[in-house]
Amino acid sequence: MLLKDHHEGYITWETYVHNQHVLATNRTNTQPLPSAAREGLALLQGLLLCARCGRRVTVRYTGNGGVYPSYECNRAKMDGFSTTHCLSVRSQEIDAAISQRVLEVFQPAQLAIALQAYEELAQRATAVDRQWQLKIERAEYEAHLAQRRYEEVDPANRLVAATLEQRWNSALEQVDTVKQAYSTHQHAQGAQDFLSHREAVLALGQDLPRLWNAPTTTAKDRKRLLRLVLKDITIAKTTQTVTLQLRWHGGATEELLVPLRPKASEQWRHDPALVERVRELAHHANDEQMAAQLNQAGLKTRKGNPLTVAALRWIRFKHAIPVPDLKRSEECTVPEVAAHFGVSRHVVYYWIERRHLPARKLATPKGVSWFLTINLDTEQRLRQWVEQSSRIAKAHSSQTLIVGGAV
Repeated sequence: MLLKDHHEGYITWETYVHNQHVLATNRTNTQPLPSAAREGLALLQGLLLCARCGRRVTVRYTGNGGVYPSYECNRAKMDGFSTTHCLSVRSQEIDAAISQRVLEVFQPAQLAIALQAYEELAQRATAVDRQWQLKIERAEYEAHLAQRRYEEVDPANRLVAATLEQRWNSALEQVDTVKQAYSTHQHAQGAQDFLSHREAVLALGQDLPRLWNAPTTTAKDRKRLLRLVLKDITIAKTTQTVTLQLRWHGGATEELLVPLRPKASEQWRHDPALVERVRELAHHANDEQMAAQLNQAGLKTRKGNPLTVAALRWIRFKHAIPVPDLKRSEECTVPEVAAHFGVSRHVVYYWIERRHLPARKLATPKGVSWFLTINLDTEQRLRQWVEQSSRIAKAHSSQTLIVGGAV
C-alpha cells in the first residue's frame, strides 16, 4: 500500500513522478511513445510504430559515419513469428515528407484556420463543461439535503437515523464519483490554452520555417520540435509507397502516402519507348544503323549518354529482340560458299582478303558476318582454282551452281 506524504521525502511526489516518466521515455526497449530525442540524422526516431506487428520501429545507421539512416522493424523475426522483417525503408524520403507537412501545418493561414476550429471546439467544450458543473451541483445538493435530513431526525429513532445516515453516505460517494469522472474527462480532453496566446501562435508560422532550415539547427533540435506536435506515427510499407498515419497532439489524425525511390536497376532501366523503337528498327537495320538513327533523333539512355552498339546489343539480349535477317537474296554466307566449293572456311576468308570474292561485312549481335555475292564468272574461276590447286584440301562439294544466291 502506498501512503502519500506519510513521511517527509527528499523530493516531492510530483518530482518523483516526473523523474520516472523521464526514465521510462529514455529507454529504447519499452513501448510508450515518443521516446527521448537522441543524436542521429533520422528525424522520426522514437515516433514510429509498425503497422504490421504494432512494435516500435528502430533506426539503423549504415555507411561511413552512419550517414545513411533507415527505419527497420524486425521484432517478429527475432521472436520467431516470421522469416522476414516487417519493413526496412530509407529515412530520407519519409523525413522530408514529414518535415514538409509540419511546415505546411504551421503556416499562418493554416494556423488561423486551426485557431478558428479550436474556438468552435472550445465553445463545445465549454457547453459540455457546464453540463458537468450542473451534474456536480445536483449531486452536492442531494448530499446537503441528505445531511439536513439526518441532522433533523430525533436521535431516539435509531432505525430512522441509521437509514438517513446511510443515504447521506451514499450521496457523498455519488459526489466523489461524479467529481472523479469530471477529472478523468478533463484529463482526456488534453486541451491547450491556444486562445490566450493567439499572436504567439500566429508568429510561430513565420519563425518555424526559418528556424527549421537554419544551419545552426541540429537534427536533435528538429526531433524535439516534432515531439511538440506529433504524438506518434504508424508506418506501413508496400512495393512502391510508404503509408504514414500521423497522430497529432490534440487528437487529430491524417494519412500521408510517400513514394519510394526506385531501385538502381529500375532507375537506370531503358525507357520502354526506346525499347519499342529498337524493336521496330530491328526488322531492317543492324546495330550500327540503329545507333546512328536513334542518336540523330536525339534519344539517349537513362543516364543521358548517347546510344552505342554495346547498349543496343544489351537491349536486344534483355528484351529478346531477334537479330534481323541482313542477308540479301543474292548473297551467301561463308559456310555456304565453303560447302559449295568443298573447301574450308579459311580458304573462303583468304579469297575475301585477296578480294577474289565480292563481300559485304556487317556487325551483328553475334559478331562480324560476311555476305558474299557470286556470279557466273566468279563461280567458274573459283571452281577451276580449286581443281588445279595442290595446296587446297579437297572435300565433298556441291555441284549446284551458286548464282544470285541460289544454292
